[in-house]
Amino acid sequence: MAKKKAVATATTSSAITPRMLVVKDAATYLGVGPWAMRKLHWDGVLRGIFIGRRLLFDRLALDKYVDTLAARA
Repeated sequence: MAKKKAVATATTSSAITPRMLVVKDAATYLGVGPWAMRKLHWDGVLRGIFIGRRLLFDRLALDKYVDTLAARA
């Protein structure tokens, strides 16, 4: 008799919006390239955090950054 695989009943990962974004996703979110995103971090414009070797950006901080740019314009 073959064993059946367990079916996950929890929400799928596509239904969850992550708060922390990796460089590539944060860059896409802002509409810039990954290296421009890294430069914003290196220049101290945007703070990121490292978890292991991964640099992550808070989506709320990205929204705040865009709001400040819009206020200056």
